[in-house]
Amino acid sequence: MKREGKKVVPSLSNLIEKFSQEDVIAVMEKEYQAAPARLIPTSLIDDTSFIKDIVIPKDVVSSFAAGLKEKGFYNPLIVRSKGDRFELILGRKRFFGAKKAGILSLPCVVRDAEDEEVLLMLLADTRDNRSANVLEMAVVCKQLSSLFGYTQQTLADLSHLSRSQITNILRILSLPDPIKKDITLGKLSYGHARALVSLEGEKLETAYKIINEKKLSVRESERLAHALINNEPYLENSEPIISFSGLISSSEREKSITLNFNSKEDKERFIDSFKCK
Repeated sequence: MKREGKKVVPSLSNLIEKFSQEDVIAVMEKEYQAAPARLIPTSLIDDTSFIKDIVIPKDVVSSFAAGLKEKGFYNPLIVRSKGDRFELILGRKRFFGAKKAGILSLPCVVRDAEDEEVLLMLLADTRDNRSANVLEMAVVCKQLSSLFGYTQQTLADLSHLSRSQITNILRILSLPDPIKKDITLGKLSYGHARALVSLEGEKLETAYKIINEKKLSVRESERLAHALINNEPYLENSEPIISFSGLISSSEREKSITLNFNSKEDKERFIDSFKCK
């Protein structure tokens, strides 16, 4: 441990070791269930400053609101003091659900946590929570890197991912705001985002439009991105539309290939893909 004035701040190695453990947030929440909680007016609690721009979908907020009305709070929120107010650390969905439900006071455990530890708690929460949005992880990783000098390898160790996966997750932040909003709202998955980050400019706009209009799967989106990168025609149907029936080759005859199409429409679509636009 190292000391800063009167506060005792955990060393980096201790923090990394702690938050690299499996289900660290679940363990902490069990501890908080037994800890004395205090009722804090909802109006005095602010959203966490680190991921406040990550919008929680309205249907998710409504679902939590309905659940809280019916069953009440099971786990207290985790907050920290900020002057005469409080900043949320963990429990965003419950917090916004409670606000929608009109709950005026919320059970909270007040934790004395510095920014670095808060970010590590958020990272562990997004890692262990399967319903968490990948954009949350990207934002948190970016801030741990820029504010505290975390390397991609350290972030990978903390996230239980490979370094290349962390690289791809961070690249999502370079996407235009409308695409990031769709990721936040769950309209686009991480797989869709990973396909889109390989593109830029007009090709990115084209891919985004086609993916939305045609509701492409991740596999189809990857095929689309590959076609755009290589300036190749994109054949929408994921199934092969042609089959090779054989190759006729002879020193005395011109080489030729016979193509069998599954339908007349497939044949026309294949021919159209080679026409100049």
